[in-house]
Amino acid sequence: MKTAASDVLVALARSHFHFVMSELQSHLKAMGKVPDETVLLTLGKMARSYALRCIPFVGMTLLALRTMLSRVGSGQILHAICSVLEQWSKGVNTYFCNRDQCPFPRKGVAPFCEAIYPVFRYVVANWLDCKEEEDKQAVLGAVAAMMGVLLHEEQHQEHAWEQLLWLLHQYQEVRDTSQVTKSLGYVLEMLEGVQTPIPQGTALAISTAVHHQLSDVTKEPGPAHKAVLSRCIMLQARMCPEETVVFLHSQLSGGSKASRVAALGLLAALAHSDAPAMREKLPQVVEAVRPVCNDPSAQVRRAVLEFIRELLSSGSQSCWAWDVVGHIFIEFSRTSGRLVAGGLFAWETQEDGALRALCMDILGSLDVSLRGMTKLLWPRLLQYVVPAQYSGMLIPLSHCLRALVERRERAGCKEEEEEPDAVGSQEQGRSPSECCWVWLGVVAAAPYASGERAVAALQLLQALHSTIHKALGAAWATEIPLLLQYLEGKVRVGRERLEGGRERLE
Repeated sequence: MKTAASDVLVALARSHFHFVMSELQSHLKAMGKVPDETVLLTLGKMARSYALRCIPFVGMTLLALRTMLSRVGSGQILHAICSVLEQWSKGVNTYFCNRDQCPFPRKGVAPFCEAIYPVFRYVVANWLDCKEEEDKQAVLGAVAAMMGVLLHEEQHQEHAWEQLLWLLHQYQEVRDTSQVTKSLGYVLEMLEGVQTPIPQGTALAISTAVHHQLSDVTKEPGPAHKAVLSRCIMLQARMCPEETVVFLHSQLSGGSKASRVAALGLLAALAHSDAPAMREKLPQVVEAVRPVCNDPSAQVRRAVLEFIRELLSSGSQSCWAWDVVGHIFIEFSRTSGRLVAGGLFAWETQEDGALRALCMDILGSLDVSLRGMTKLLWPRLLQYVVPAQYSGMLIPLSHCLRALVERRERAGCKEEEEEPDAVGSQEQGRSPSECCWVWLGVVAAAPYASGERAVAALQLLQALHSTIHKALGAAWATEIPLLLQYLEGKVRVGRERLEGGRERLE
């Protein structure tokens, strides 16, 4: 009932704002008693819904709250007052970012800090050691929001840094740590806005706390919580890129398996960041990941592959510092090799199967339209068509190569010279391109080949036909579409015509 009444008042304020706010202020200023919970709930919602319109009432609202703080115990009233403090403080921060949109005269930072600081000091002195979980969560949100305001003025920053360490300590005190992370993310957003450098010790404390949350196997956070934790590291990395990368590098070289997985996940998020400070650090990030690419743990190697996915999707030129595409094939070959080595008695582990599937998914989802991808992938990918250990990757590999060929043709690019390091092996003096065509022909013509693989091989041959000898290119341009339709079951082809097509491929 109280919530419904509060919602009605907030809706009414859309057209009668001053009337509703005046009534709330009159109840808030009633001497000798704490106002009804509905009044407090509505005040919090007013600031959340009409932040800029509430700015002229900030001073009187906080002054009225100061007079009643000493009469507040635990429970619903405490939660309601904390909600008011949180929402009104966030409203002030919204005003700092949108002053031009306000119709009334601009105010500086100082008046708001003067109004909030006494309340902040009381809450810190009296409410931080509350015992109930719900009370802790309410106080947490209020303190973080007030810190966001006080960080705008230098004289209050030292007190804010102290409470930031208290905020990090709450990871050990509360059962639901997602609110701690949410509050931490809010404070870091405010820090980025005021461009205040984070003290080195505080930056290390933030990295340590966030990383521990992600690597704690006894209490793994959910997907939404993980996303907010990653965002916290990304926000910090924009302000302290060197310290953040150095910390994560230390977790790769000296941490546990779970620690390495968590660090790789955070580095993957940083690899996708478009912040200039992080772009400069990408070569350092890539070099930090290189030593763990052969880790014995399947979970770590999976995290390396996910890092590669993010790196490639970012279009970063740091890919040149490490042949990340080659590592995808190496990982695929490693897991496939154990299966082949076992012969008739081989059995596939779930981890190996998942790693191979991930390799194929990464290759199949490469966006060749990203800047620099054609230069990175062509002709490197051709060397992986021929070796038998990569045959399981033929379908996504063919799709990727076709996309590259089509993109190069649309751009009118001449075929680039093959780079020395892109050549895996040469058979009987043939170039990788020639070996590629021979192998594709064998796969497409083989009577027992996988239908999907044969189709992929033929489609790639069709895309490459313009680079083949003219005497064959014209014939292939006619025969391959017919063979594709046959393999896809769309047409029936006579035996002589089918054998003729195979002979041309062979």
